[in-house]
Amino acid sequence: MGDSSLPRVVAVEDNPADVRLVTEAIDHAGIELDLRVINNGRRAIDRLTSIDAGAPLKHPDLILLDLNLPGKSGFEVLESIRNQTTFPDVPVVVVSSSMDCDDIAQVYERSGNAYVTKPADPDDYIEMIGAIVDFWIPPDGQLPTND
Repeated sequence: MGDSSLPRVVAVEDNPADVRLVTEAIDHAGIELDLRVINNGRRAIDRLTSIDAGAPLKHPDLILLDLNLPGKSGFEVLESIRNQTTFPDVPVVVVSSSMDCDDIAQVYERSGNAYVTKPADPDDYIEMIGAIVDFWIPPDGQLPTND
């Protein structure tokens, strides 16, 4: 499944081309990560809310969230992360093709950490995801412990 000692990034994205670009960006970032992809809003809610509080190594360290998902919307996924998980403070970066001001406002009202618009150019998309990972995951890939 993946190395549980690595920082865990969950990408909630239904577009296979965007998933490929996220994977490529993380590879280029030079940080070893445990990337999990969930391609449906309902599945994302089910999986994320079922992670046990007693299993912190299974908690995501960063969530990349699309808004337009089958099953449930990204807004509903974000609300579930904030209100129904054992890790409500995990950074959630919404990565969407929408430039609608109402969408952006709703993300921040639901305590999203950042909202970025998907670039049309694949190289720009890879660079953007790399910058997000660089910002939210420490350069050595080692997250602080509570020891």
